[in-house]
Amino acid sequence: MLDVERLLLAEAPDAYVLMDLQGHVIYWNRCAEQIFGYSGEEVMGQHLNDFIVPAERRSEEEHVFAETISRGRAECQSVRQRKDGTLLHLSVSNKLLRDQAGQPQYVLSCKRDISEAILQRDISLIAARVHGLFDSVPDGIVVVNGLGRIVLANRRAGILFGWDVHALNGQAIEILLPSRFRQAHPQHMARHLSQPRLRATTGAMNLSGLRRDGQEFPVEISLSPLEIEGETFVVSAIRDVSDRKRIEQDLAEKNRALQEAVESRNRFLANTSHELRTPLNAILGFTEILLSQMSGPLSPEQQQQLQTVHDSGEHLLGLITSLLDISRIDEGSSDMIPETLLCSELIQEAAAALRPAAVRKHLQLEVELCADETALHLNRRALSRILDNLVGNAIKFTEQGMVSIHLRQQAYPGGMTTWISVQDTGCGISEAGQDKLFRAFTQLDASASRKHAGMGQGLYLSQKLAALLGGSISVESQVGTGSKFTLCLEQPT
Repeated sequence: MLDVERLLLAEAPDAYVLMDLQGHVIYWNRCAEQIFGYSGEEVMGQHLNDFIVPAERRSEEEHVFAETISRGRAECQSVRQRKDGTLLHLSVSNKLLRDQAGQPQYVLSCKRDISEAILQRDISLIAARVHGLFDSVPDGIVVVNGLGRIVLANRRAGILFGWDVHALNGQAIEILLPSRFRQAHPQHMARHLSQPRLRATTGAMNLSGLRRDGQEFPVEISLSPLEIEGETFVVSAIRDVSDRKRIEQDLAEKNRALQEAVESRNRFLANTSHELRTPLNAILGFTEILLSQMSGPLSPEQQQQLQTVHDSGEHLLGLITSLLDISRIDEGSSDMIPETLLCSELIQEAAAALRPAAVRKHLQLEVELCADETALHLNRRALSRILDNLVGNAIKFTEQGMVSIHLRQQAYPGGMTTWISVQDTGCGISEAGQDKLFRAFTQLDASASRKHAGMGQGLYLSQKLAALLGGSISVESQVGTGSKFTLCLEQPT
Protein backbone atom coordinates (compact mmCIF):
# COMPACT_ATOMS: atom_id res chain seq x y z
CA MET A 1 0.00 0.00 0.00
CA LEU A 2 1.43 3.40 -1.03
CA ASP A 3 2.26 5.96 1.65
CA VAL A 4 -0.33 8.38 0.26
CA GLU A 5 -2.98 5.70 0.36
CA ARG A 6 -2.02 4.83 3.94
CA LEU A 7 -2.24 8.49 4.90
CA LEU A 8 -5.65 8.88 3.29
CA LEU A 9 -6.99 5.77 5.02
CA ALA A 10 -5.40 6.71 8.33
CA GLU A 11 -7.06 10.15 8.39
CA ALA A 12 -10.37 9.13 6.83
CA PRO A 13 -13.49 10.13 8.85
CA ASP A 14 -14.79 6.54 8.74
CA ALA A 15 -13.33 3.33 10.10
CA TYR A 16 -11.34 1.41 7.49
CA VAL A 17 -10.33 -2.19 8.14
CA LEU A 18 -8.20 -4.24 5.78
CA MET A 19 -8.47 -8.02 6.15
CA ASP A 20 -7.00 -11.05 4.50
CA LEU A 21 -9.29 -13.58 2.84
CA GLN A 22 -9.78 -15.39 6.15
CA GLY A 23 -11.02 -12.25 7.91
CA HIS A 24 -7.86 -11.49 9.92
CA VAL A 25 -7.05 -7.79 10.38
CA ILE A 26 -3.92 -6.49 8.66
CA TYR A 27 -4.75 -2.78 8.80
CA TRP A 28 -6.81 -0.74 11.32
CA ASN A 29 -7.02 3.03 10.85
CA ARG A 30 -7.21 5.78 13.46
CA CYS A 31 -10.99 6.23 13.14
CA ALA A 32 -11.46 2.51 13.81
CA GLU A 33 -9.48 2.94 17.01
CA GLN A 34 -11.70 5.84 18.04
CA ILE A 35 -14.98 4.14 17.16
CA PHE A 36 -14.29 0.68 18.58
CA GLY A 37 -11.81 1.49 21.37
CA TYR A 38 -9.17 -1.02 20.24
CA SER A 39 -5.67 0.02 19.24
CA GLY A 40 -4.06 -1.30 16.06
CA GLU A 41 -1.66 -3.44 18.14
CA GLU A 42 -4.59 -5.15 19.91
CA VAL A 43 -6.38 -6.23 16.74
CA MET A 44 -3.56 -6.88 14.27
CA GLY A 45 -3.74 -10.50 13.10
CA GLN A 46 -6.99 -11.10 15.01
CA HIS A 47 -10.20 -12.24 13.39
CA LEU A 48 -12.80 -9.49 13.21
CA ASN A 49 -15.47 -11.75 14.70
CA ASP A 50 -13.45 -12.13 17.89
CA PHE A 51 -13.72 -8.55 19.11
CA ILE A 52 -16.31 -6.27 17.47
CA VAL A 53 -19.01 -8.71 16.39
CA PRO A 54 -21.58 -9.70 19.06
CA ALA A 55 -22.07 -13.45 19.35
CA GLU A 56 -25.62 -13.29 18.04
CA ARG A 57 -24.42 -11.36 14.93
CA ARG A 58 -21.55 -13.63 13.86
CA SER A 59 -23.51 -15.57 11.27
CA GLU A 60 -24.59 -12.26 9.73
CA GLU A 61 -20.96 -11.04 9.54
CA GLU A 62 -19.84 -14.34 8.01
CA HIS A 63 -22.57 -14.06 5.37
CA VAL A 64 -21.55 -10.49 4.44
CA PHE A 65 -17.87 -11.52 4.26
CA ALA A 66 -18.67 -14.52 2.06
CA GLU A 67 -20.80 -12.35 -0.22
CA THR A 68 -17.87 -9.92 -0.55
CA ILE A 69 -15.57 -12.76 -1.67
CA SER A 70 -18.10 -14.17 -4.14
CA ARG A 71 -19.51 -10.94 -5.61
CA GLY A 72 -16.65 -8.52 -5.08
CA ARG A 73 -18.61 -6.19 -2.80
CA ALA A 74 -21.32 -6.21 -0.11
CA GLU A 75 -23.18 -3.67 1.99
CA CYS A 76 -25.28 -3.83 5.12
CA GLN A 77 -26.41 -1.98 8.20
CA SER A 78 -25.95 -3.78 11.47
CA VAL A 79 -25.04 -3.60 15.15
CA ARG A 80 -21.47 -4.06 16.36
CA GLN A 81 -19.76 -3.82 19.74
CA ARG A 82 -17.15 -1.54 21.26
CA LYS A 83 -14.38 -2.65 23.55
CA ASP A 84 -16.34 -1.43 26.60
CA GLY A 85 -19.31 -3.61 25.62
CA THR A 86 -21.57 -0.84 24.35
CA LEU A 87 -23.27 -1.27 21.00
CA LEU A 88 -23.26 0.95 17.93
CA HIS A 89 -25.06 0.91 14.62
CA LEU A 90 -22.86 0.77 11.53
CA SER A 91 -23.25 1.22 7.83
CA VAL A 92 -20.81 -1.32 6.37
CA SER A 93 -19.45 -1.35 2.84
CA ASN A 94 -17.04 -4.14 1.86
CA LYS A 95 -14.93 -4.36 -1.33
CA LEU A 96 -12.77 -7.20 -2.56
CA LEU A 97 -9.24 -6.10 -3.59
CA ARG A 98 -7.33 -8.12 -6.20
CA ASP A 99 -3.64 -8.42 -7.00
CA GLN A 100 -2.08 -7.56 -10.38
CA ALA A 101 -2.97 -11.01 -11.68
CA GLY A 102 -6.63 -10.42 -10.81
CA GLN A 103 -6.67 -12.88 -7.94
CA PRO A 104 -8.54 -11.99 -4.69
CA GLN A 105 -6.05 -10.67 -2.13
CA TYR A 106 -7.72 -8.48 0.53
CA VAL A 107 -11.10 -7.32 1.79
CA LEU A 108 -11.38 -3.61 2.55
CA SER A 109 -14.25 -2.72 4.87
CA CYS A 110 -15.53 0.82 5.43
CA LYS A 111 -17.59 1.14 8.62
CA ARG A 112 -19.49 4.34 9.33
CA ASP A 113 -21.03 4.99 12.74
CA ILE A 114 -24.70 5.89 12.12
CA SER A 115 -25.82 5.34 15.71
CA GLU A 116 -27.02 8.93 16.23
CA ALA A 117 -28.99 8.94 13.00
CA ILE A 118 -30.62 5.62 13.90
CA LEU A 119 -31.33 6.93 17.39
CA GLN A 120 -33.12 10.02 16.08
CA ARG A 121 -35.06 7.84 13.66
CA ASP A 122 -36.12 5.53 16.50
CA ILE A 123 -37.14 8.45 18.72
CA SER A 124 -39.30 9.85 15.95
CA LEU A 125 -40.71 6.42 15.12
CA ILE A 126 -41.69 5.64 18.71
CA ALA A 127 -43.05 9.12 19.33
CA ALA A 128 -45.26 8.88 16.24
CA ARG A 129 -46.67 5.49 17.24
CA VAL A 130 -47.08 5.61 21.04
CA HIS A 131 -47.00 9.33 21.86
CA GLY A 132 -48.95 9.88 25.08
CA LEU A 133 -49.99 6.22 25.30
CA PHE A 134 -47.81 5.39 28.31
CA ASP A 135 -48.34 8.56 30.33
CA SER A 136 -51.45 7.18 32.03
CA VAL A 137 -49.69 3.96 33.10
CA PRO A 138 -48.91 3.80 36.86
CA ASP A 139 -45.51 2.15 36.25
CA GLY A 140 -42.45 3.81 34.82
CA ILE A 141 -42.14 2.96 31.11
CA VAL A 142 -38.81 3.16 29.29
CA VAL A 143 -38.49 2.13 25.63
CA VAL A 144 -35.00 1.15 24.46
CA ASN A 145 -33.77 0.56 20.91
CA GLY A 146 -31.36 -2.11 19.68
CA LEU A 147 -28.32 -0.09 20.81
CA GLY A 148 -29.55 0.11 24.39
CA ARG A 149 -30.46 3.80 23.96
CA ILE A 150 -33.60 5.29 25.48
CA VAL A 151 -36.03 6.45 22.80
CA LEU A 152 -39.03 7.11 25.06
CA ALA A 153 -39.70 7.51 28.78
CA ASN A 154 -43.11 8.25 30.27
CA ARG A 155 -43.93 10.79 32.97
CA ARG A 156 -43.87 8.19 35.77
CA ALA A 157 -40.36 7.07 34.76
CA GLY A 158 -39.19 10.67 35.02
CA ILE A 159 -40.64 10.92 38.54
CA LEU A 160 -39.13 7.59 39.62
CA PHE A 161 -35.62 8.39 38.41
CA GLY A 162 -35.65 12.15 38.98
CA TRP A 163 -35.12 13.05 35.32
CA ASP A 164 -36.85 15.29 32.86
CA VAL A 165 -38.22 12.72 30.41
CA HIS A 166 -36.97 14.64 27.36
CA ALA A 167 -33.45 14.68 28.82
CA LEU A 168 -33.51 10.85 28.94
CA ASN A 169 -34.00 10.51 25.18
CA GLY A 170 -30.79 9.27 23.59
CA GLN A 171 -29.17 8.28 26.88
CA ALA A 172 -27.82 4.77 27.39
CA ILE A 173 -30.21 2.73 29.52
CA GLU A 174 -27.32 2.04 31.91
CA ILE A 175 -27.65 5.61 33.21
CA LEU A 176 -30.64 4.35 35.22
CA LEU A 177 -28.67 1.45 36.73
CA PRO A 178 -26.27 1.36 39.68
CA SER A 179 -22.66 1.02 38.53
CA ARG A 180 -22.39 -2.63 39.67
CA PHE A 181 -24.97 -3.67 37.05
CA ARG A 182 -23.67 -1.64 34.12
CA GLN A 183 -20.89 -3.84 32.80
CA ALA A 184 -23.04 -6.95 32.36
CA HIS A 185 -26.18 -5.17 31.21
CA PRO A 186 -25.34 -4.76 27.48
CA GLN A 187 -24.92 -8.53 27.17
CA HIS A 188 -28.28 -9.08 28.89
CA MET A 189 -29.90 -6.57 26.54
CA ALA A 190 -28.33 -8.20 23.47
CA ARG A 191 -29.59 -11.64 24.53
CA HIS A 192 -33.08 -10.26 25.03
CA LEU A 193 -33.09 -8.62 21.62
CA SER A 194 -31.90 -11.82 19.96
CA GLN A 195 -34.75 -13.78 21.58
CA PRO A 196 -37.43 -11.20 22.33
CA ARG A 197 -40.21 -12.35 24.65
CA LEU A 198 -42.14 -11.16 27.69
CA ARG A 199 -40.03 -11.41 30.83
CA ALA A 200 -40.87 -10.41 34.37
CA THR A 201 -38.41 -10.03 37.21
CA THR A 202 -39.39 -10.41 40.85
CA GLY A 203 -38.24 -8.78 44.06
CA ALA A 204 -36.25 -11.94 44.79
CA MET A 205 -33.67 -10.79 42.19
CA ASN A 206 -32.84 -7.68 44.26
CA LEU A 207 -32.76 -5.28 41.32
CA SER A 208 -32.18 -1.60 41.95
CA GLY A 209 -32.74 1.59 40.03
CA LEU A 210 -30.55 4.71 40.25
CA ARG A 211 -32.05 8.16 40.61
CA ARG A 212 -30.35 11.18 39.12
CA ASP A 213 -29.23 12.31 42.59
CA GLY A 214 -27.39 8.98 43.09
CA GLN A 215 -29.98 7.39 45.37
CA GLU A 216 -30.76 3.71 44.77
CA PHE A 217 -34.20 2.17 45.18
CA PRO A 218 -35.52 -1.42 44.76
CA VAL A 219 -37.46 -2.14 41.57
CA GLU A 220 -39.32 -4.87 39.74
CA ILE A 221 -39.07 -4.82 35.95
CA SER A 222 -41.11 -6.43 33.19
CA LEU A 223 -39.58 -6.54 29.70
CA SER A 224 -41.57 -6.97 26.51
CA PRO A 225 -40.61 -6.66 22.83
CA LEU A 226 -42.19 -4.04 20.60
CA GLU A 227 -42.03 -4.46 16.81
CA ILE A 228 -42.44 -1.32 14.68
CA GLU A 229 -41.66 -1.25 10.95
CA GLY A 230 -39.28 -4.19 11.24
CA GLU A 231 -37.35 -2.72 14.18
CA THR A 232 -37.36 -4.42 17.59
CA PHE A 233 -37.54 -2.28 20.72
CA VAL A 234 -37.62 -3.30 24.37
CA VAL A 235 -40.36 -1.86 26.58
CA SER A 236 -39.42 -1.86 30.27
CA ALA A 237 -42.18 -1.47 32.86
CA ILE A 238 -40.52 -0.40 36.11
CA ARG A 239 -42.15 -0.42 39.53
CA ASP A 240 -40.75 1.08 42.73
CA VAL A 241 -41.15 -1.56 45.45
CA SER A 242 -39.56 0.40 48.30
CA ASP A 243 -42.71 0.33 50.45
CA ARG A 244 -43.20 -3.38 49.94
CA LYS A 245 -39.55 -4.08 50.73
CA ARG A 246 -39.91 -2.13 53.98
CA ILE A 247 -43.00 -4.15 54.88
CA GLU A 248 -41.22 -7.42 54.03
CA GLN A 249 -38.24 -6.38 56.15
CA ASP A 250 -40.52 -5.50 59.06
CA LEU A 251 -42.30 -8.83 58.73
CA ALA A 252 -38.98 -10.67 58.55
CA GLU A 253 -37.80 -8.94 61.72
CA LYS A 254 -41.07 -9.74 63.48
CA ASN A 255 -40.85 -13.35 62.32
CA ARG A 256 -37.31 -13.57 63.70
CA ALA A 257 -38.48 -12.10 66.99
CA LEU A 258 -41.42 -14.53 67.04
CA GLN A 259 -39.13 -17.46 66.28
CA GLU A 260 -36.82 -16.41 69.09
CA ALA A 261 -39.82 -16.16 71.41
CA VAL A 262 -41.00 -19.65 70.41
CA GLU A 263 -37.52 -21.07 70.93
CA SER A 264 -37.31 -19.32 74.31
CA ARG A 265 -40.72 -20.73 75.25
CA ASN A 266 -39.68 -24.23 74.21
CA ARG A 267 -36.48 -24.00 76.24
CA PHE A 268 -38.47 -22.75 79.23
CA LEU A 269 -41.02 -25.57 78.90
CA ALA A 270 -38.33 -28.20 78.53
CA ASN A 271 -36.26 -26.92 81.45
CA THR A 272 -39.29 -26.39 83.68
CA SER A 273 -40.69 -29.82 82.84
CA HIS A 274 -37.41 -31.50 83.75
CA GLU A 275 -37.14 -29.52 86.99
CA LEU A 276 -40.73 -30.34 88.04
CA ARG A 277 -40.61 -34.02 87.20
CA THR A 278 -37.87 -34.80 89.75
CA PRO A 279 -39.68 -33.64 92.92
CA LEU A 280 -43.02 -34.86 91.55
CA ASN A 281 -41.67 -38.37 91.01
CA ALA A 282 -40.49 -38.32 94.64
CA ILE A 283 -43.97 -37.27 95.82
CA LEU A 284 -45.63 -40.03 93.77
CA GLY A 285 -43.11 -42.59 94.98
CA PHE A 286 -43.66 -41.82 98.66
CA THR A 287 -47.47 -41.71 98.33
CA GLU A 288 -47.37 -45.12 96.65
CA ILE A 289 -45.27 -46.46 99.55
CA LEU A 290 -47.74 -45.05 102.06
CA LEU A 291 -50.74 -46.35 100.11
CA SER A 292 -49.16 -49.82 100.08
CA GLN A 293 -49.23 -49.61 103.93
CA MET A 294 -45.67 -50.92 104.12
CA SER A 295 -45.03 -48.42 106.92
CA GLY A 296 -48.20 -49.29 108.80
CA PRO A 297 -51.96 -49.35 108.40
CA LEU A 298 -53.91 -46.30 107.24
CA SER A 299 -57.34 -45.20 108.26
CA PRO A 300 -59.94 -44.98 105.46
CA GLU A 301 -59.75 -41.18 105.63
CA GLN A 302 -55.94 -41.18 105.39
CA GLN A 303 -56.04 -43.61 102.48
CA GLN A 304 -58.59 -41.43 100.65
CA GLN A 305 -56.51 -38.30 101.21
CA LEU A 306 -53.30 -39.99 100.03
CA GLN A 307 -55.11 -41.35 96.99
CA THR A 308 -56.24 -37.81 96.17
CA VAL A 309 -52.63 -36.62 96.46
CA HIS A 310 -51.46 -39.48 94.24
CA ASP A 311 -54.18 -38.92 91.59
CA SER A 312 -53.44 -35.19 91.51
CA GLY A 313 -49.73 -35.93 91.17
CA GLU A 314 -50.40 -38.33 88.30
CA HIS A 315 -52.52 -35.66 86.60
CA LEU A 316 -49.81 -33.05 87.07
CA LEU A 317 -47.17 -35.48 85.76
CA GLY A 318 -49.29 -35.99 82.65
CA LEU A 319 -49.50 -32.24 82.07
CA ILE A 320 -45.74 -31.85 82.51
CA THR A 321 -45.07 -34.74 80.14
CA SER A 322 -47.34 -33.11 77.56
CA LEU A 323 -45.44 -29.83 77.89
CA LEU A 324 -42.17 -31.67 77.39
CA ASP A 325 -43.55 -33.48 74.33
CA ILE A 326 -44.78 -30.21 72.82
CA SER A 327 -41.42 -28.53 73.26
CA ARG A 328 -39.64 -31.51 71.70
CA ILE A 329 -41.98 -31.62 68.70
CA ASP A 330 -41.75 -27.86 68.11
CA GLU A 331 -37.96 -28.12 68.23
CA GLY A 332 -38.03 -31.05 65.80
CA SER A 333 -36.24 -33.32 68.26
CA SER A 334 -39.08 -35.75 69.00
CA ASP A 335 -37.98 -39.41 69.07
CA MET A 336 -40.38 -41.21 66.70
CA ILE A 337 -38.84 -44.67 66.25
CA PRO A 338 -41.54 -46.88 64.64
CA GLU A 339 -42.35 -50.50 65.36
CA THR A 340 -44.83 -53.03 64.03
CA LEU A 341 -47.97 -53.04 66.17
CA LEU A 342 -51.71 -53.72 66.22
CA CYS A 343 -53.86 -50.65 66.85
CA SER A 344 -56.41 -52.85 68.64
CA GLU A 345 -53.91 -53.61 71.38
CA LEU A 346 -53.28 -49.94 72.13
CA ILE A 347 -57.01 -49.17 71.95
CA GLN A 348 -57.73 -51.85 74.55
CA GLU A 349 -54.90 -50.57 76.75
CA ALA A 350 -56.28 -47.04 76.63
CA ALA A 351 -59.81 -48.29 77.35
CA ALA A 352 -58.61 -50.35 80.32
CA ALA A 353 -56.65 -47.43 81.78
CA LEU A 354 -59.52 -44.95 81.46
CA ARG A 355 -62.45 -47.24 82.25
CA PRO A 356 -62.35 -46.39 86.01
CA ALA A 357 -62.86 -42.71 85.15
CA ALA A 358 -65.87 -43.65 83.00
CA VAL A 359 -67.29 -45.85 85.75
CA ARG A 360 -67.03 -43.02 88.30
CA LYS A 361 -69.22 -40.91 85.98
CA HIS A 362 -71.58 -43.85 85.27
CA LEU A 363 -70.68 -43.83 81.58
CA GLN A 364 -70.57 -46.80 79.25
CA LEU A 365 -67.23 -47.28 77.51
CA GLU A 366 -67.49 -49.48 74.43
CA VAL A 367 -64.80 -50.72 72.07
CA GLU A 368 -65.54 -51.99 68.55
CA LEU A 369 -62.61 -53.52 66.67
CA CYS A 370 -62.35 -54.75 63.09
CA ALA A 371 -61.79 -58.32 62.00
CA ASP A 372 -58.62 -59.35 60.14
CA GLU A 373 -56.71 -56.31 61.37
CA THR A 374 -53.51 -55.38 59.55
CA ALA A 375 -50.50 -54.40 61.66
CA LEU A 376 -49.03 -50.93 61.11
CA HIS A 377 -45.51 -49.56 61.40
CA LEU A 378 -45.88 -46.72 63.91
CA ASN A 379 -44.39 -45.19 67.02
CA ARG A 380 -46.16 -46.89 69.93
CA ARG A 381 -45.83 -44.06 72.44
CA ALA A 382 -47.18 -41.44 70.04
CA LEU A 383 -50.28 -43.48 69.16
CA SER A 384 -50.88 -44.26 72.85
CA ARG A 385 -50.73 -40.55 73.73
CA ILE A 386 -53.24 -39.71 71.01
CA LEU A 387 -55.66 -42.40 72.20
CA ASP A 388 -55.30 -41.37 75.85
CA ASN A 389 -56.02 -37.75 74.96
CA LEU A 390 -59.02 -38.48 72.71
CA VAL A 391 -60.66 -41.02 75.04
CA GLY A 392 -59.81 -38.98 78.14
CA ASN A 393 -61.37 -35.85 76.64
CA ALA A 394 -64.49 -37.77 75.62
CA ILE A 395 -64.96 -39.00 79.20
CA LYS A 396 -64.15 -35.57 80.67
CA PHE A 397 -66.74 -33.72 78.58
CA THR A 398 -69.53 -36.33 78.77
CA GLU A 399 -71.87 -36.23 81.78
CA GLN A 400 -74.22 -39.02 80.78
CA GLY A 401 -74.53 -41.65 78.10
CA MET A 402 -71.54 -43.37 76.59
CA VAL A 403 -68.13 -43.16 74.95
CA SER A 404 -67.32 -45.56 72.11
CA ILE A 405 -64.06 -46.36 70.30
CA HIS A 406 -64.18 -47.76 66.75
CA LEU A 407 -61.37 -49.22 64.64
CA ARG A 408 -61.81 -49.54 60.88
CA GLN A 409 -59.35 -50.33 58.06
CA GLN A 410 -59.59 -50.33 54.29
CA ALA A 411 -56.95 -51.44 51.81
CA TYR A 412 -56.23 -49.61 48.58
CA PRO A 413 -53.67 -50.38 45.82
CA GLY A 414 -50.30 -50.02 47.50
CA GLY A 415 -51.49 -49.01 50.95
CA MET A 416 -53.84 -49.16 53.91
CA THR A 417 -56.10 -46.51 55.48
CA THR A 418 -56.85 -46.86 59.20
CA TRP A 419 -59.53 -44.92 61.04
CA ILE A 420 -59.75 -44.78 64.84
CA SER A 421 -62.86 -42.89 65.97
CA VAL A 422 -63.78 -41.80 69.50
CA GLN A 423 -67.44 -40.79 69.81
CA ASP A 424 -69.24 -39.41 72.85
CA THR A 425 -72.70 -38.17 73.89
CA GLY A 426 -71.36 -35.07 75.57
CA CYS A 427 -72.12 -31.38 75.26
CA GLY A 428 -70.85 -31.06 71.67
CA ILE A 429 -68.83 -28.25 70.11
CA SER A 430 -70.01 -25.28 68.03
CA GLU A 431 -68.54 -24.58 64.57
CA ALA A 432 -66.69 -21.56 65.97
CA GLY A 433 -65.27 -23.73 68.74
CA GLN A 434 -64.13 -26.41 66.30
CA ASP A 435 -61.85 -23.88 64.61
CA LYS A 436 -59.98 -23.41 67.91
CA LEU A 437 -59.74 -27.05 68.99
CA PHE A 438 -56.24 -27.82 67.77
CA ARG A 439 -54.57 -24.58 68.84
CA ALA A 440 -51.89 -24.73 71.51
CA PHE A 441 -52.99 -23.99 75.09
CA THR A 442 -56.55 -23.10 74.07
CA GLN A 443 -59.63 -23.94 76.14
CA LEU A 444 -63.05 -23.39 74.56
CA ASP A 445 -64.23 -22.21 77.97
CA ALA A 446 -61.37 -19.93 79.04
CA SER A 447 -63.18 -18.35 81.97
CA ALA A 448 -61.81 -18.64 85.50
CA SER A 449 -64.97 -20.48 86.54
CA ARG A 450 -64.84 -23.12 83.83
CA LYS A 451 -66.07 -26.57 84.82
CA HIS A 452 -63.28 -28.71 83.34
CA ALA A 453 -59.65 -28.30 84.28
CA GLY A 454 -56.78 -28.50 81.84
CA MET A 455 -54.21 -26.47 79.93
CA GLY A 456 -55.68 -26.94 76.46
CA GLN A 457 -52.63 -28.72 75.10
CA GLY A 458 -54.06 -32.24 74.61
CA LEU A 459 -55.60 -31.88 71.14
CA TYR A 460 -52.77 -29.63 69.93
CA LEU A 461 -50.25 -32.29 70.96
CA SER A 462 -52.39 -35.07 69.47
CA GLN A 463 -52.63 -33.34 66.10
CA LYS A 464 -48.86 -32.77 66.10
CA LEU A 465 -48.23 -36.42 66.91
CA ALA A 466 -50.73 -37.51 64.25
CA ALA A 467 -48.83 -35.47 61.64
CA LEU A 468 -45.58 -37.14 62.70
CA LEU A 469 -47.30 -40.51 62.19
CA GLY A 470 -48.36 -39.45 58.70
CA GLY A 471 -52.00 -38.83 59.60
CA SER A 472 -54.43 -36.24 60.90
CA ILE A 473 -57.32 -35.82 63.33
CA SER A 474 -60.72 -34.51 62.24
CA VAL A 475 -63.82 -33.65 64.28
CA GLU A 476 -67.56 -33.89 63.71
CA SER A 477 -69.75 -32.30 66.36
CA GLN A 478 -73.04 -30.59 67.09
CA VAL A 479 -73.93 -28.73 70.25
CA GLY A 480 -76.03 -30.92 72.53
CA THR A 481 -75.56 -34.19 70.62
CA GLY A 482 -71.89 -35.05 71.24
CA SER A 483 -68.65 -35.20 69.26
CA LYS A 484 -66.70 -37.63 67.11
CA PHE A 485 -62.91 -37.34 66.77
CA THR A 486 -61.31 -39.49 64.06
CA LEU A 487 -57.63 -40.30 63.67
CA CYS A 488 -56.89 -41.17 60.02
CA LEU A 489 -53.60 -42.92 59.21
CA GLU A 490 -52.30 -43.68 55.71
CA GLN A 491 -49.55 -46.25 55.30
CA PRO A 492 -48.08 -47.99 52.24
CA THR A 493 -48.08 -51.75 52.32
